[in-house]
Amino acid sequence: MLLRRVFDSTLAQASYIVGCDETHEAIVIDPACDIDRYVDIARETGHHIVAVAETHVHADFVSGVEGFVTHHPVAAYLSAEGPEPAWIPAATLARGARVTRVQAGDRFEVGRLAFTARHTPGHTRESLSFELASPHGRAHLLFSGDFLFVGDVGRPDLGAFATEGMSLREAIDSMRASIAGLDDLPAETQVLPGHGAGSACGTNICNLPATTIGIERVINRAMRAHAENGDFESAVMQGTTAPPPYFARVKRLNEHGGRAYSAPPIVRELTSDEFAERCQDPRFTVIDTRAWNDYLDARLPYSISAPFERSFGPTVANYLDDEDRVVLIAASKIVPEIARVLMRVGIAPDALDGFVEPTTVSRLATGSFATLGVDEISPVRVHQLVERGEVTVVDVRTCAEFGAGHLPGAVHVPFTHLRARTNELPREKPVVCYCRSGNRSARAAAFLARHGYHALNMRGGYWPYAGRGYDVAK
Repeated sequence: MLLRRVFDSTLAQASYIVGCDETHEAIVIDPACDIDRYVDIARETGHHIVAVAETHVHADFVSGVEGFVTHHPVAAYLSAEGPEPAWIPAATLARGARVTRVQAGDRFEVGRLAFTARHTPGHTRESLSFELASPHGRAHLLFSGDFLFVGDVGRPDLGAFATEGMSLREAIDSMRASIAGLDDLPAETQVLPGHGAGSACGTNICNLPATTIGIERVINRAMRAHAENGDFESAVMQGTTAPPPYFARVKRLNEHGGRAYSAPPIVRELTSDEFAERCQDPRFTVIDTRAWNDYLDARLPYSISAPFERSFGPTVANYLDDEDRVVLIAASKIVPEIARVLMRVGIAPDALDGFVEPTTVSRLATGSFATLGVDEISPVRVHQLVERGEVTVVDVRTCAEFGAGHLPGAVHVPFTHLRARTNELPREKPVVCYCRSGNRSARAAAFLARHGYHALNMRGGYWPYAGRGYDVAK
């Protein structure tokens, strides 16, 4: 049996290709929208994809199911435990493709492999897990989606946030019932989750690719709270923060469709003149992937600093709206992968207008377009301005960091939520941003400056301020 985990480190998201070695047929579980990856892997292993399955309607990445049934003759298995996604009746299916909605207890086969659906709500109402009885009497496999992770479970508050009419109480109770439903599985059952450490769909996911039911009965605080009749609500809600704003947009896309891709877009290289023109046009947002020091030297109007690292996709998605057009500053060798990541977080391919190499930016004459530096201010100076009430202070750290201590009177707006909450900040006074080290807050200050604020970054972050003995609040 072929079992290939396809992992996206930028979203900590896992898809799975499962293939029958007798018939060479394969299924993809929870594919992302750049479906050519899975087709290539299957071809390399001598398999062909005949089916796709989805554990639930995702909110953190754009699904590839619509793309598969639009471009390939595959069977798609989707949950019937919730409302039918609006894209299904409207889709134009490829010849030979079909969509089958399954519910608890339903079974489907791919070659000699037999999958059984389990209804495991809690993270979402319609959530399914797919149980595979491995051939030759080996241990079962459970593809758990966002229901059960290594050391954690899917956040019930996200289900309540994303599902109309579903209360948080209902989501928590559903999660507990789903965990109780695993009691019949043997301890050696291998669990293959939809996310790893770093995903916003959990709060305390361990950095391991897989686990077993037996291990989770020991280490998973939600499973232990259920087994020991403990405080289950605290176990599943501890450490939760507000969901990333882009989740709502992606959830809407996955419900209503319109992103039936067969491959990622080809992003063209802009000339220097084209790039300079777009830098002056507020319809375009420049995503600058250069190193932070290069960005500090000259910040372009309407730009967002987002080095191409693990948090790139969510960072950019949280700062863009549907109508934004995007220009990249990035080395040509990484542009194709950047395009894939942006597709997955809901940025439409036709919104990617083009890119320029970092060397092109450095060669441009400073007179050809305006450049602005990021102004920094010392903790001592911030304290003086705070004491006189002359600035608005914005803490862009996480909820946990803010709760451990913050500047008096600071407005708490986590870095990833700034786009959605900019209108909460007054414009009559300068705005001082701070974080732990000065990195996130410098990007936040640059973003606010782009929107017309007199924005400053507190150099060094929170601890140099607190370390001087200035009063802080908790």
